[in-house]
Amino acid sequence: MDDLHRGDVIGDRYEILEVLGTGGMARVYRAHDPRLGRDVAIKVLAERYAADPNFVERFRREASAAARLNHPNIVQVFDRGEAAGSYYIVMEYLPGPDLKQVIRADGPLDPVTAIDNTLQILAALATAHHSDVIHRDVKPQNVLQAHDGTLKVTDFGIARAGAGSDVTEAGSVIGTAQYLSPEQARGSDVTPASDCYAAGIVLYEMLTGRVPFDGERPVAIAMKQINEPPVEPRAYEPGIPPALEAIVLRSLNKRPSERFRTAEEFSAALLSVRAELAGASGATVPMTAVTTGGTAQTRIQTPDEQATRIAPPPPQRPQTRPSRPRATAPPPEPRRNPTPWVLALLALLAVIAVGGYVLLAGGGGGNTVQIPTDLVGKRPGEAAAELKALGLESRRELATSTEAEKNTVIGTQPSGGEEVAAGSEVLLRVGSGPDTVPVPDVVGETRADAIAAIERAGLTAKVVEAADDTVAAGRVVSQQPGKDEQLAKNQTVTITVSTGPDLIPMPKVTGQQLSTATETLRGLGLNVRTVEEERGDVTAGTVLAQTPDPGAKVKPDATVQLTVAVAPSTVPVPDVIGMTGDDANRELVRQGFEVVSEGAEDSAPVGEVIDQQPAGETLVAPGSRVTITVSQGLPDITGPTDTTALPQTTANPPGTP
Repeated sequence: MDDLHRGDVIGDRYEILEVLGTGGMARVYRAHDPRLGRDVAIKVLAERYAADPNFVERFRREASAAARLNHPNIVQVFDRGEAAGSYYIVMEYLPGPDLKQVIRADGPLDPVTAIDNTLQILAALATAHHSDVIHRDVKPQNVLQAHDGTLKVTDFGIARAGAGSDVTEAGSVIGTAQYLSPEQARGSDVTPASDCYAAGIVLYEMLTGRVPFDGERPVAIAMKQINEPPVEPRAYEPGIPPALEAIVLRSLNKRPSERFRTAEEFSAALLSVRAELAGASGATVPMTAVTTGGTAQTRIQTPDEQATRIAPPPPQRPQTRPSRPRATAPPPEPRRNPTPWVLALLALLAVIAVGGYVLLAGGGGGNTVQIPTDLVGKRPGEAAAELKALGLESRRELATSTEAEKNTVIGTQPSGGEEVAAGSEVLLRVGSGPDTVPVPDVVGETRADAIAAIERAGLTAKVVEAADDTVAAGRVVSQQPGKDEQLAKNQTVTITVSTGPDLIPMPKVTGQQLSTATETLRGLGLNVRTVEEERGDVTAGTVLAQTPDPGAKVKPDATVQLTVAVAPSTVPVPDVIGMTGDDANRELVRQGFEVVSEGAEDSAPVGEVIDQQPAGETLVAPGSRVTITVSQGLPDITGPTDTTALPQTTANPPGTP
């Protein structure tokens, strides 16, 4: 069921519409469910894995684990089944991009967005952990974006669901190297802290646009996860708040006991930082513009004035009123203490003054803001924060650039210095480096599909053929560069296509002695099995036949069957009656019999064999004695008998003519 096409129906219900993607062990299709009138995503286990009980169990476990996890941030599983010798899972269809694509297009993300995204991932993981499900492959590619922007975690294909349910072997490494926790890289047991580590790497990637550990080979990356500390995120993006950086670095601690041990603990830390960022953006951003003008009277920073903030946290609300005296004191008279009202009025006037200043500074009296002229050359996150401080929204778009301009702002639209309405959106054109595209993952695909995928990506495919004992002929064994690496358009991706096992042409060994044939075949790495056939007409030990036939191609370590002649246990005595005595003697001796010849008077011509013992066609042991009787003719009654023509009675040993 590997090659489904538009219009095919799975499970007598789901009509295939298109291929959405292909992974290491399955292919995902968009399909339509006519019963409920909705589109769904169907993950179909690759046919080459359907016969492997380990893969089938892993696939079944994904469906079971995900189906019992009911949460807005987890992709919902609707159905599962078996069809055409393979297995499938029916899931919620999400047309939006995955988080990896979002990071490539918009990253680095601003801190608040990165935190909000991570909180959604952690909410999904917390639900899974409460059901004793450890995801073990948390990465941006497994986080999908719904049409409303909600993030949903998917792909529980290698999850550990409950104690003892892990189908991987002890000490094996499973997961994606760039997001692998140190304990996973060692093949040790996983815990919720392992998923928190991976979520920390995803947060790091959202904030910086890169993963903390990377390399050419998965083994090298895994060793970095175990041994190397990550580069501090602020080294790449100075605009990251130090408190947020501290959370990221804690989540990437090598020891599980020293990082966040639960998703809830991780979320609480992020919420604390987010509250600080939200408070900063809600109260202090406008005052930055005022204080630069030196008008200290308008700063809303004194302890008394803190009580007049428009949106204080609920616990601070009582501070906006003067303390009421206890019941034993006389009640206050009306208007006796006007201070709160005065402070409130002053605060309101200050806010109005601040707003007027910002508007006037932005556009000479209109509700406009001037786009900064110094955004080009800055990191996208830093530029976005600067625009946000001015009350402007931002959107990022990748654009081809030099390598030196990669991951920096190379231009804005509108341009720097222009005035726009407050709240407008500014397009940040972010350098992507030379015009590059991600290398598609084609390992396991057919030769034709792999070439087509590479060419669709704007790259050139180069095919190298090689024998492989585990990958079926015609499918891709490996590729260079690997998946998700970036290449300039039209560059070459080399794929190694399996020709199947390294086959050996069968030599011809029929007619040879068994010892010679065996030496020849074993010298080629083949095994030999013999079948005996009794033959009296050839030398014992001669190879009579071989399977496979000469010229056929076989796998190394294949077994070759040889049919070998052996001396028969019994042989038929030839019928020599009617032959001359000399001819009969020669024939019997040729076939290995001992011959005894006798004479007898008979009417048959003189010298003709008239009898034999044992009789012709009688089965006897090889080399047995055969006695032949030769006619001496009838006696001559008119004269003496001439006996000179009669053969002499002799016992001829075998081989005597």
